[in-house]
Amino acid sequence: MPNTFTKASSKTTAVWGGALSRMTSMNDRWLGIPTGHMTANAIFGTSTNPDTSYSLSTTADDLLGVIWSPVSTIKVVGCKITYGEGGTTNLTHKVALMRYDIDVDGDLANGHEVGAMTFSLASDDHSMIRSLTPTINSDSSVTTDQVLIAVIMCITSVNTVFTAKCAIEYTN
Repeated sequence: MPNTFTKASSKTTAVWGGALSRMTSMNDRWLGIPTGHMTANAIFGTSTNPDTSYSLSTTADDLLGVIWSPVSTIKVVGCKITYGEGGTTNLTHKVALMRYDIDVDGDLANGHEVGAMTFSLASDDHSMIRSLTPTINSDSSVTTDQVLIAVIMCITSVNTVFTAKCAIEYTN
């Protein structure tokens, strides 16, 4: 019998994140998790779920600092959002992984939760690193004309210092 080779499903991992800036008064707002150094936060709404569109005005640098885009079409198969904070207040958090269509000017439309919004029920100790794992939806493909943005919300209160990271697993 000849030897046969079966290729296992291959997954790739992407990670991004960093310190969110100017956290004063940023409680109860969906904030994009940065892909690099940020001087201001990109805000994606204040409702239960993140906004499904974003119009660029004077914040091209803020938006570019939170988007992750593939070079070929991918399918997201897993997501984990990890966060830590400094300060004195214990907080609860919401997270989601969003996919948007992006036009040539950088405006975002047709927002879709690839990783469904999830939240922590218990207050999180500000001296510990925590993580949440959004459930990946069946419509999790991302094309080269789309971007992913991981978002987080500090509920009710906020500490001055806050860092978050997003890790996704995807297949081509």
